Amino acid sequence: MNIYNVIILDESGSMSSIYRPTIQSMNEVISGIRKNQKEFPDQRHYVTIVTFEGNGPEGVKTRRDRVPIQTVEDFSEIDYCPGGCTPLYDAMGLTLNHLESVILPEDKVMATVITDGYENSSREYSGKTIKALVSRLREKGWVLAYIGANQDAVEVARELNIKNALNFEATPEGMSKTAVHFKLASRKMAAAVNGCQALEDLEDLFEDGKK
Repeated sequence: MNIYNVIILDESGSMSSIYRPTIQSMNEVISGIRKNQKEFPDQRHYVTIVTFEGNGPEGVKTRRDRVPIQTVEDFSEIDYCPGGCTPLYDAMGLTLNHLESVILPEDKVMATVITDGYENSSREYSGKTIKALVSRLREKGWVLAYIGANQDAVEVARELNIKNALNFEATPEGMSKTAVHFKLASRKMAAAVNGCQALEDLEDLFEDGKK
């Protein structure tokens, strides 16, 4: 069973104050996925990491594209240099549509957005088109999540029809906690797949982070 762990990561200028903790947290997330692979050896875990900054689709950059977790390289400063605006919708639209076009119907997907601000510079996608895309993918069994700072992440996620949402503080400690919650969520996803749970019903990925 193939499981695609997709991270759509804000690289806009406002992330500059926590860029090192963000890199460290991304590597913690990768480490957690490696542990999931070892715990569930019948699964095949892949990692996609996309960052977004600047204006429109030109600022959307694929850093890892469906790389097997056994060979994925750690995240580094080469991959992440915050600056510019926040083309959140373009990043989501381009990433999710691309993945949908290349994976098999039976493959499993957990796609997570991490951002410290609101959409402000997309050119190809709107909130309306992203909501429709999310709705279609959820019907296919995709699990989507939204982790946001400096906003009501639950409300923003609700507007996009994303059920799994978590607020975080845009601080070094906040990013560290985000990595912990993400690892718990990805492990819960892997366990659900292992137990043949209906993923469209998996809407409590971050319950541990809300206690």
